[in-house]
Amino acid sequence: MTTHVSSIDALPAMAAVDSRHFSIDRALEPLRWVFRWGSLAMLVAMVALPFIQVVAREVFSSPIVGAEELARFMLICTVFVALPYVVSAGANIRMEEFLGFLPAGFVRAVKLAIAATAVIAFGIAAFSSLVAIRANLDNATPTLGIPYWIFLGAAFAGLTMTTLECALQFLKAVRGQPLYVTFPGEHEPEEELDLPAELRH
Repeated sequence: MTTHVSSIDALPAMAAVDSRHFSIDRALEPLRWVFRWGSLAMLVAMVALPFIQVVAREVFSSPIVGAEELARFMLICTVFVALPYVVSAGANIRMEEFLGFLPAGFVRAVKLAIAATAVIAFGIAAFSSLVAIRANLDNATPTLGIPYWIFLGAAFAGLTMTTLECALQFLKAVRGQPLYVTFPGEHEPEEELDLPAELRH
């Protein structure tokens, strides 16, 4: 007798599911898209600016004023804007290998506790960044005069979105669903690649 296990029944045992699988993940998909591609754009700018500065200085003998400051600004923004993506995908440093040796009931309690404390911690950090914005509305960087509230705003947006992601993970832990998501562009191709015979396993 063959027992059929549906894909839905198998989901709790998986580490991650497609970001469009659950309705609440589908609702967050546009917002996640903004953070993912926004962080990528900032990362490209952060890497490109020092290269452009070196070329401008060494080749054209005309360095760009404030390029280093702008690169640091991009670094700060990239860290905070990319944080929700890291948390939602479970790419942050975890020690879940230890949980594999523990009883299932205890593991569930630990996951609930981790998600709950993460919501509190990131929520406090988001509120602190908002307080910092209010205290630094008139401050700006020395060279380019970039207002502090811009990168503090990136911190507030990233930390708030991370708080939301952790709250969603807490809800999933309550329901016994996989906590993390993968995005369509990260999936392995369904069809086998047409590799040469010597490269096939």
